Amino acid sequence: MNIKRILLVLLAAAICAGTHAFASEIPKLHGFVETDIGLKVNDDKLAAKNGYNMAEQRAQFKLRYFPDELAILKQWNTEIFFKTDVLIDEYTEQPKWWGPRELYIAFTPVSFADVKIGEQILTWGTGDYIFINDQFPKDYVSFIIGRDDDYLKLPSYAGRLTLSGKLASLDLVAIPAFTPNNVPDGSRVSYYDPLFGCVVGTQGERYLREPPMQIENTEVAARLYGTMNSYEWALYYNHGYYKNPVGYKNQQTGELYYPELDVYGASIQGPVPIVGGIANFETGLLSSKEDDYAKNRLVQDSTMQYLVGYKRGFKNDFEVGAQYYLIQMLHYTAYKNSLIAGDSQDDKVYQQFTLCLTKLFANQTVNASIFVFYSPIDHDTYLRPSLSWKATDAWSLVVGSNVFLGNQNNSDWGQFKGNSNLYCRLRYSY
Repeated sequence: MNIKRILLVLLAAAICAGTHAFASEIPKLHGFVETDIGLKVNDDKLAAKNGYNMAEQRAQFKLRYFPDELAILKQWNTEIFFKTDVLIDEYTEQPKWWGPRELYIAFTPVSFADVKIGEQILTWGTGDYIFINDQFPKDYVSFIIGRDDDYLKLPSYAGRLTLSGKLASLDLVAIPAFTPNNVPDGSRVSYYDPLFGCVVGTQGERYLREPPMQIENTEVAARLYGTMNSYEWALYYNHGYYKNPVGYKNQQTGELYYPELDVYGASIQGPVPIVGGIANFETGLLSSKEDDYAKNRLVQDSTMQYLVGYKRGFKNDFEVGAQYYLIQMLHYTAYKNSLIAGDSQDDKVYQQFTLCLTKLFANQTVNASIFVFYSPIDHDTYLRPSLSWKATDAWSLVVGSNVFLGNQNNSDWGQFKGNSNLYCRLRYSY
């Protein structure tokens, strides 16, 4: 990407210029080194490795610099931020992998406007691991194998403008380069493939076609948000593409693509009177632009989605959170009529509950938690227990597990039964 090269040059020039100033003004390097291992407990012998799905050593480098060599840079509070990982991935047997997770320039040209341009993590919405109006890319492979939660979010090449006002603020985002979700492809995580009618691994054959980088394919998103009487509200709009490949170009050859998508949504969250705690509600219309009111069986149908959540802290550093998530297919009759022999039929309504329990011990240096996904429709479950220990300001240890349960191979969580694992992450931060 040209923007990446430009920002790297600016960062290098800023650092070089900084060496002529006082040493205290030179950007300080932060980050961590980490080793991760994830051992599989249900070996399905479908992925590339049978005994484990994560074995890697990672070093992250983070640099934040505020150039002031030019008066306008200082006046605009200009910031250059760079964060990258160097990864030795023993699973893929790739000796080194280098890739910026964030590389952007941010500045404030006027008091009510903030601008950020470059590779950045974008996120909004109220859900905990559930995303309705957050249509920015995710890495679900990292989520499934037990990497740190930070790696669930993928960066986007984007320009973002935030306009701040007394009553409300407005975020405007333009994304010229499409970035899809990183979903299982069978090499590391096995998954259900409707073309085969079963769970597949390395033998699966899918060809994913992404929208090309053209002006007319630029994704745009907007969020109008504010606070009223301790309640945070937001309105959302997104015009772009599904981040999962939910459309077929050619069903026989397994060629999939990312159909056009418009999202219209809203959310509100705030304190609950009398009983206490924080509640949230979020909803969104995901309008599939190519499904022709569900007459096209090869494209995802439009849906209405709803999320209700509640979270409350108790004495002795104990917290409970729960969510109810519902997806309603909008043109179900037309969808059923479009199916042919051999097609699997989705439910008109999909429901999912989540429960999160968190307890802190030893002066808040030990965190024990469990996050549970459960669907009463598919009768499948995903358990994410973890225990973390912050031994010092620098050293931390996390042990946990990803456990998938379910009798249906084509359900959201049941398809991943063969990928359940126990993992451990040891990190030194500097």
